[in-house]
Amino acid sequence: MEATTWGWEIALALFFGGLGGGAFIVAVVTSIITWDKWREIVRFGNYIGVIGALLCILFFALDAGKPERAMFLYSNIPTSMISVGTTILSTVIPLGIIYASYHPPEALPFIQVVKKWFFWTRSFKLRRVIEVILFFTACGLVGYTSFVLGVVWAKPFWHTPLLVIAFFSSGVSTGLMATGFLSSFLYLIVQDERSKKAIVEALHRLDVADAYMIVIELIAILSYVFGMYYGLPIVAPRNPLASASAAMLIYGELSLMFWILVIVVGILTPLTGCLLLAWKGRTAKFIKWYPAVMAIIALCVLIGGIFMRYSIVIAGQITY
Repeated sequence: MEATTWGWEIALALFFGGLGGGAFIVAVVTSIITWDKWREIVRFGNYIGVIGALLCILFFALDAGKPERAMFLYSNIPTSMISVGTTILSTVIPLGIIYASYHPPEALPFIQVVKKWFFWTRSFKLRRVIEVILFFTACGLVGYTSFVLGVVWAKPFWHTPLLVIAFFSSGVSTGLMATGFLSSFLYLIVQDERSKKAIVEALHRLDVADAYMIVIELIAILSYVFGMYYGLPIVAPRNPLASASAAMLIYGELSLMFWILVIVVGILTPLTGCLLLAWKGRTAKFIKWYPAVMAIIALCVLIGGIFMRYSIVIAGQITY
């Protein structure tokens, strides 16, 4: 295997792009469906979205070798998917910051004075317009993290719609669990039982939604890898190079990373945890452990998301 062109920087850029877009989707969908019933989910999802998008553009700049020349990432629109992604990021970040003004941190000093400055937050219609635009932009960001690989025609391992499904479900899953990870700490902060119960109810909705995303991701990633290995027509036309890339993940150099960190740690363990919480989590005996289990599940999902992208990025670049 020759030296790869793309490594950890691109893998982390794809991870944080998916995480940021997924978190924005979680925040917006929660707001549209429940308004401000689950305010902390909306708030945390929005903050994570902004931070994830900023880290995404940072790692793309680091991969370019000269972060101070980040403006050159815009120079090849629309022929370069890197430039397209940079444009999406440059749209979603300001939108996310504006949307965050609707849910500023309550612990900030002079928060009531600050809220008065945000006069636009008094408009319900404007908020809905921002949410709709942010939702579609965030979907574009999550989808972009797979498109940027798929357009590299010299790497057949990345040419299948299943990669889009795997990356999209993983992006939403990491967005859900990053939001759940932060929300789980609120359980330790609040004092009254009513607030603690409300936090557990919010966490429950996050882990149920994540269970669906994990199942989709598991089916997509296994269908993708084995479909490429066997050259199944429903996945992609048979290609020896794509088959060799898949072999690296199934039993080759990257197999330990793929099976242990991606499948076991990143998918099967969180799925088991989500099922456990759905079954026993809100019972009187186990409810106090709900936030701790949720935090562990979240860390597993985030670890799996990072290594899933890294293993696919590396495997797709083999040249033999």
